[in-house]
Amino acid sequence: MTCPTDLPPAERTALADFLGCHEEVRAAAFEAWCTELVGVSEDEASYWMDVEFVEPCPEDRVV
Repeated sequence: MTCPTDLPPAERTALADFLGCHEEVRAAAFEAWCTELVGVSEDEASYWMDVEFVEPCPEDRVV
């Protein structure tokens, strides 16, 4: 499985934007990703995905 940080920048941004706009898909991706993690707590993984990787949907962004 490819880690999102291994993606080219444009693909990573597109994935982060998509996951930020589709909560149900983000939740499914997170669940699948957690099964692949070794040595990382679910809280650490959740923080990384929600704060460091996924950006809020454009409608939610303050401009």
